[in-house]
Amino acid sequence: MLHILLLILKIIGIVLLCILGVLLLCIACALFVPVRYRIEAVRKEGEGEPPVAVTVKVTWLLHFVNVLVRFAGELSVRVRLTVIPVFRLPKKGKRGRKAEAESPDSGQTGGRSGTESSAERADSENVTKVSEQESAEGKHENRETDVSGATNKRENENGETDAASGEKLDKKPTLWEKLRVIPEILRNIFVKIKSIFENIQYTIKNICDKIRSVLDTIEYYKGVIEGEPFKRSFALCKGELLAICKRLKPDRFEAALIVGMDDPAATGEILAVCGMLYPILGPKVNVVGDFERKRLEGRVFIKGKLRFFTFVRVAVRIYFNKDIRKLYGLLKKEAV
Repeated sequence: MLHILLLILKIIGIVLLCILGVLLLCIACALFVPVRYRIEAVRKEGEGEPPVAVTVKVTWLLHFVNVLVRFAGELSVRVRLTVIPVFRLPKKGKRGRKAEAESPDSGQTGGRSGTESSAERADSENVTKVSEQESAEGKHENRETDVSGATNKRENENGETDAASGEKLDKKPTLWEKLRVIPEILRNIFVKIKSIFENIQYTIKNICDKIRSVLDTIEYYKGVIEGEPFKRSFALCKGELLAICKRLKPDRFEAALIVGMDDPAATGEILAVCGMLYPILGPKVNVVGDFERKRLEGRVFIKGKLRFFTFVRVAVRIYFNKDIRKLYGLLKKEAV
């Protein structure tokens, strides 16, 4: 019995180790196997030629993942796992539906049914026109009755309001009533003036408090920026960013361009700038000027690779850095 139990535990352990090994292998492949890319852009002038033809190809793990994107007037995308297509744009339509739509039998049956349906539609349209005329006459009569009733109501209301206004005009306020209202009016004016001055005072106080808080915040951030944690954190982030840019630099860059502008002087200026950048661009970038007509043709080819481990390493170093964590705490403290 114990021997069987140990055998079962041994099998479970072997299975777990195999699963763990596969997971570690997948993680190592995702981190260390580079993603290779190739970009090619071609421009030619002429009838029937697209303005720009761009081809982007991305592969990973010995072409296990293969992504191809092309743009030559229309966009096309293809994603493959080894030789199995996973995604394609535009999608291929089904030929069976097109054949059914283009068959002659469907056209004949459609013509017959169309003539029969047109006769039925004409009969139904005549019936609907007669019913619409009858309903329009009934609505017109109802509107006339509503308008007459509304005018009668308005006349009655106008008579009542005229009578009420006449009664009010007969009663004129006396001099004593007018004098008795003056203190109340003065008291209301005084209360309004007092409230206006209180609002002005409250607004000025709020503005001063906000200005004081803004000045304190600026002083606090100034002290944080001038501190040592910020300086060390900035130096670390700058170095890591330069390292990422160095790793993302393409392995191969070629360009052969023919440039021509309306003004020959502008073409000469472009060639002069390219000549000044020759130590940076190198001999693989060739720019030729066309001083006779305006044109832009050529080919640009870029090839390189990148690894996800580069970004993971930078993220880990920044996340576990003491100065950056301290700086984050200072900024969070001010936010609170």
